[in-house]
Amino acid sequence: MRRRVISVASVLLALAVLGLVLFNATLVDRRGPAINTVRLSAAVEDQANLAQTLTAIDIEFSEPVRTPTVERRFRIAPYVAGAISWDGSNAVFTPSDRLPPDTEFTISIASGFEDLAGNASETGLDSFVFRTVGPPTVVQTVPPDAADGVLLDSAVIVTFDRLMDTAAVDDAIRVEPVVPLRPTWSGRILTLGFDAPLSFGTTYTVTIDTRAADTDGSRIATPFSTTFTTVAAGLGVVRTQPGDGTAGISVRTPIAVVFDGLIDPETVEDALSITPPVDGDIRVVPLPSDESAPPAEPPAGTVLLLEPSDPLAAHTTYTVTLDPSVALAGAPDIVAAGRTWTFTTGQPTPSGHNHVAYLTARGGNRDVWVMNPDGSAQRQITTGLAPVSAFDVTLDGTRLAFASGGVVRSVAIDGTGETVLTGDDRLEYAPRFSPDGRRLLVGRRTADGTDAGWWLVPLDAAAGEEIQVLPDGAPPLGSTALRGDGIEPGEGQPAWTGRSAWDPTGRWLVLTTGEGGVVLFDADADAQPAAAVALPLSAASAPAWSPIGEQFLIVGRAPGDTPDALHAIETDGTVRVLAEAAGSVAVTADGRLATLRLDETAVARLALGRVRAAAPPEIITTGEGLADRWPAFSPDGSEIAFGRVREDGTTSAGIWLIDAEPDATGAAVRLTTDGAYPRWLP
Repeated sequence: MRRRVISVASVLLALAVLGLVLFNATLVDRRGPAINTVRLSAAVEDQANLAQTLTAIDIEFSEPVRTPTVERRFRIAPYVAGAISWDGSNAVFTPSDRLPPDTEFTISIASGFEDLAGNASETGLDSFVFRTVGPPTVVQTVPPDAADGVLLDSAVIVTFDRLMDTAAVDDAIRVEPVVPLRPTWSGRILTLGFDAPLSFGTTYTVTIDTRAADTDGSRIATPFSTTFTTVAAGLGVVRTQPGDGTAGISVRTPIAVVFDGLIDPETVEDALSITPPVDGDIRVVPLPSDESAPPAEPPAGTVLLLEPSDPLAAHTTYTVTLDPSVALAGAPDIVAAGRTWTFTTGQPTPSGHNHVAYLTARGGNRDVWVMNPDGSAQRQITTGLAPVSAFDVTLDGTRLAFASGGVVRSVAIDGTGETVLTGDDRLEYAPRFSPDGRRLLVGRRTADGTDAGWWLVPLDAAAGEEIQVLPDGAPPLGSTALRGDGIEPGEGQPAWTGRSAWDPTGRWLVLTTGEGGVVLFDADADAQPAAAVALPLSAASAPAWSPIGEQFLIVGRAPGDTPDALHAIETDGTVRVLAEAAGSVAVTADGRLATLRLDETAVARLALGRVRAAAPPEIITTGEGLADRWPAFSPDGSEIAFGRVREDGTTSAGIWLIDAEPDATGAAVRLTTDGAYPRWLP
């Protein structure tokens, strides 16, 4: 009897457990399946939604599903052919071919797919968005591009944005001058070791051509190259002044050698020999700079300077020889190699009337030069050691004001009578003469680099006292860091160049600050102190006065606007948009204007129009690989001098001339092979 009771109890317990299981199973079967995760099988490192072009899409479901109900609802946009394979509750969509690069895709699965029990999902996959990578690129090089002073045992490290096909990249590498290579890889990083020390003072170019590909087979879009220059042996020469083979040099030029290290003054006395002979004082001086506030004590010298006692002979070729005797300071066994160079003087010009003035570094330093309108008789005017950042000329063309190394000077057009206008306790920039030539507008900083704003400085006793136009907005330090002809990328002008314009009466002035702000100033003494009015513009050019409409013209943009446009500024502060434009603007007395416009390839071209015309200025130039800059009308308005730059945006392609008459059909004529910022003198 007892055994029967136990048996019945066991049966009842088993039935209860079975009932509980069936009850739970019934509850589970009532739930529809869901999507847990979606992943890319070949995502880019640390970027889950960026895929290689050879990738699959993995979809994990909450439970096994009826596969046809999913496959009917699966979508990829834009459409690509492919197949879905299954592994339990995981689906894998594999495209039939490589996905197109740099393309955004959206994966979706509509609701209603079923599990094995026939329960339908209430939700699907609304959208899983991912993008395929574009062509592989180099994101960093060590040393960086254009590095100087690289040690001879250095390696070149190239970092790509993804894993690469190492064999394909290795085959695509070229180094000039040729040197044996030893490439090694660590993930995305390629290290180029050299089997022998590099050469002193040599510029190397490392190129990776378009055979280089990533692990998916995508090739780099354009060849990549980087350059570096190794450390020079001993004491090296950075440049000579005047430059070798330069003609048109001022008869008042100093003769200088700039070294890459401090030099021992005891070794320079007989270091230069010149033919024909030139008498003068020879000494060691520091290279002027305004890249930072001047030190309390002058730095030691890197420049061997000979200042002739008398002007050199005009139209004469001089030969200069540097003996191999100049030693590195503190290291008498390290000397600079000898060298010989020549230069030819020009003839000082007694007048700047109808000349074109411009900046060029052809003489070894960036200086003001002038030439005839046909490009002949090119000759140097300024002769300092620091590069000129800006210049202006009086309306009668007899005197020049220029800034170099944070110091403003004035000089006669024939190069005589140079006068320093900047005091020892300040740095000054961007000089601009008033119409009567008796005052000079300058941007000023104190000796420690503090912004001191803009000032009107009297040039004679009858011009009154200094007037502060603005309390701040002066150009920044660093004008000497602007190398070569002083060209920065883009259509605008550097912060240190001339950035202001007067009306003919000398009352109204528009200037642009170092940060690009635009200010209208009333120089009438009765208008003080509320004389300066900030305008809602960001400038891309210096302003110009237009007699037609008695207004200023300037290229720039209002806050939030894009792109730049030509604006008119009335003397009451009203600002109006006139036309599409970029970069500089110039205007004639009869209302013709020259500016720049971007063509269909976004390259700046010279455009000609009228101030009051309804139509925008019309592009009148072409030039493959060249972009136009800085138009300047001739005094009679019949021609335009303008500059051109090469594709890198910072290398000059010379000063050019083009007919500005309304029916002109002639092509532009090249006047120089270098130079920037032309000004046509009256």
